[in-house]
Amino acid sequence: MNFNTNLKYVKIYKWLEEQIKTEQIKIGDKLPTEESIAASFGINRMTVRQAIDQFVVKKMVKRKRGFGTVLIRKDPVGYIWQFNNISSFTESMEKSGIDAYTKNETLEVIEADMKVKKLLNLSEDSKVIHSVRIKYAEDEPVCIERSFLPYERFKKLLNIEIKGSLYRVLIEEFDTLLVKSTQYLSSILLPEEGQEIALFGLNKPLPCLLVESVSYDTNNFPVEVLYSCFRGDRYRFKIESGEYIPKK
Repeated sequence: MNFNTNLKYVKIYKWLEEQIKTEQIKIGDKLPTEESIAASFGINRMTVRQAIDQFVVKKMVKRKRGFGTVLIRKDPVGYIWQFNNISSFTESMEKSGIDAYTKNETLEVIEADMKVKKLLNLSEDSKVIHSVRIKYAEDEPVCIERSFLPYERFKKLLNIEIKGSLYRVLIEEFDTLLVKSTQYLSSILLPEEGQEIALFGLNKPLPCLLVESVSYDTNNFPVEVLYSCFRGDRYRFKIESGEYIPKK
């Protein structure tokens, strides 16, 4: 990360970075309080908080209410979502060594809107299973997924407790394997009154990346319409491209 060296918080950041590198602060140790650092450097507490926020973003420290800020790793880790294959959030995070889990918020049968009906190739009077799932990485909500599945095909899902990967459930319980997905990416600003901002536990709008995808099974039938809302301040995205083919 490139810093403007004229910024006051850079000095605090560099000092804490050195404390971590030399193991003056070890994994599991609490960082000095914002108040004590501010007093030592003769600056205000908000400047100190800004410096510590850099370590929070890098997933190196964790703030624990009523306890303090704890160092949980020496090296930065990022949440990276790759688009080269269909993947489960939990499994993707675990591959990166990040503790992750899913909270099921909603599972219901609803009338599909026209867009979802068309994408799933459903008739006008068809219903869908609508689920809202919150994805957590290290106890922080970082993604909200809204999934739509054909009701007639997956009605048994309503009687299954979904733990972890929904896609694994589709394989094990319905013998349905997702083999390809079409995805569209767009940047959005969460509305102040929307459900997502409440589920993220935020008190103000936040830029997010919305990934709209349709997944297909081995028979090329559309299985799921998925809207994934990723926090823009927590995620990076990786897209692998093929070779450049010059125009003839």
